[in-house]
Parts: sequence; structure tokens; C-alpha cells
Amino acid sequence: MRSLFNRNSLTLSDRTDQAAGLRRLFSGGAHQRFVAVASNPHVACAGVLLERLTAAFAAQACHALVIDASESAPVPSVAVLEDPALGLEPLGERLSYVAARGLSQGLREVAGGAAQWLQRLAAAAPQCDVLLVHAPATEISRFFGGRALQPLLLAAEGDDSLTHALASLRLLAARHRCTQFDLLLGLPMTSPQAVRAVRHLGGWARSRLNLGLRHGVALDPARDAQEPALPPTLAQLAAALLEAHDEQEPGNWHPGGGDAARGAALPARN
Repeated sequence: MRSLFNRNSLTLSDRTDQAAGLRRLFSGGAHQRFVAVASNPHVACAGVLLERLTAAFAAQACHALVIDASESAPVPSVAVLEDPALGLEPLGERLSYVAARGLSQGLREVAGGAAQWLQRLAAAAPQCDVLLVHAPATEISRFFGGRALQPLLLAAEGDDSLTHALASLRLLAARHRCTQFDLLLGLPMTSPQAVRAVRHLGGWARSRLNLGLRHGVALDPARDAQEPALPPTLAQLAAALLEAHDEQEPGNWHPGGGDAARGAALPARN
């Protein structure tokens, strides 16, 4: 059984800097980045894709926290609703995990709801540089409370996964002022299906929603995990998701992407 995450990893200067502690408590940590990952029940390799993405963050010396509210995630205990820190689990030197399936629904009657809970979780884990919220689009909307987003979509081979990804993007674009999105595919990079998926999703989003596809990255879930070096396209995606932007949301909220580079559609990488 995995032990609960040890949150006593602050440096001595941090522990003795009362002002820094107060800033973390009320802002959730100015260095932290939030990334909305739209879950897709038709992507059997979603766990592998997220593992590879968090490895790319670790390669850039970042500690990732996965808040897993996907359809297949474990259901958290009731206590986690009151204290998010109770759900923290370490999975590696630079990786932590929180099971959160159905949690946003349980927080509907709580003041601040899921968005406030997410900020409290961030404050409880100041050592985490990037927080990935892996959840259905409707759940993402509850966690991010109408803030601007640049979501990351997951997809794989098969029309069902593409249809689901498009539906998620449509909902998020309508609710969160999206201007761009990223795509992570569970397919071999040289696969014709990967090229087709990137072109289909990118073209549909551009023509129907006026959204640009910034990064389209394909990973072979059966092969890439055995390679010692990260694919360059995955490293580029991770770096882009970590970028700080001049335009920030009020209240020190920093969802991945924000409104930066509005209208700029960068070419897909496949």
C-alpha cells in the first residue's frame, strides 16, 4: 500500500520564511502551473500517456501532481473533501497523485466548490510545480470555475476516441475562452492514423471553433516507455505547458495556457 504523501519537503529557508508561507497559503504558490487534461474513456493507454508526460516534466526538474478525476480513477475518501492534503500520495521522486473521481460533484454544496478545493490542494503541496487535472470536460469546468484554459486532449486510434475528444473541446471552448489546445495521441509517431487524427482534430477545431492546435504529439505506448531519451516533441509539449504568461487570471490563478498568444495557431508536430 502506498503511504500518504510526505509534505515536509520544504527547504530550511522556506520553513523559516513566514511571509513565503503566507503567500503559499493564500495564492497556492505563484510558481505553480495548472494543466487541464480532458480525459477520454476510449483511450486505453491514457495512464501511459500521463506517465510519459510527467516524466517529461521531471526531466525539466519539475514535480508533477496528477489530480485524477477520470472515469477510471479511484474514489477518494470523504475526508479528502474537507482536507485535500489527505489524498496526496507519492509515486516517485518528482511525481505525486490524488484520486478524485466524482469529487467535484461532492463539492457542489461546499463554499467555493471544486475550484476552491483545487486551490487548497495547491497550497497544501507547494513542492509541486505543475498540477494536472485529468478529468472529463464537465468536471474540468467545475475545477477551473470558468477561468481561461488551454486544454490538453487525449486521443488514440479509433473514431470513438476522436469523437469524444472533439466533444470535450467543444464544451471547454464554450465555457473557458479557449484560443488554443494541445493534443497527445497514443499512437506510433509514424502511423498514418496519427497524421489523420492530428489533421482531423486540428482542422475541425480551426473551422468550427476558431481554435489553433499548438502541439500535436504522438507516442507509441508500447515502445516509447522503453526508450531512455524523451521524444523531442514530448519535451517541447511539456515546456510549452510550463510556460509563464504575462496575462494572468485574477487572484493568482494560473491555468495552463491562459489567454496568451491569442489567435496564434502553431503547426502540429507529429
